[in-house]
Amino acid sequence: MYPAFKHTHALLAVISILLFQYRYWAFAVKVRTPGKLFKITPHIIDTLLLVTGITVAYIVGFTLGNSPWLTTKIVALFFYVGFGVLAMRGRGQMRWIGYILATLTFAYIVAVAVTKNPTFFL
Repeated sequence: MYPAFKHTHALLAVISILLFQYRYWAFAVKVRTPGKLFKITPHIIDTLLLVTGITVAYIVGFTLGNSPWLTTKIVALFFYVGFGVLAMRGRGQMRWIGYILATLTFAYIVAVAVTKNPTFFL
């Protein structure tokens, strides 16, 4: 059961970042109005991503106390969401800065998840 949830979580993470990239370039940069599909789907994917992440943590027995990398990943998730909102709703340079920071934060989250070390870069 664990491998299925872990792989589903990883797949949903890939879909989530691909949708973010597509939405940014297609709608934020080109200033087109997204269809209903692109307004609803990211919320569904991100909710499933969160549910599978919580499920994997529960199955393995990770808690915020015994897994500092998990705590870091959750804090970084809040930054990712904030930067993503800035990328989609900001104006001018703030939109671009939000996009760059959201993408870098996502990469950091993935690196922390893979290495299980919040300071993997040191």
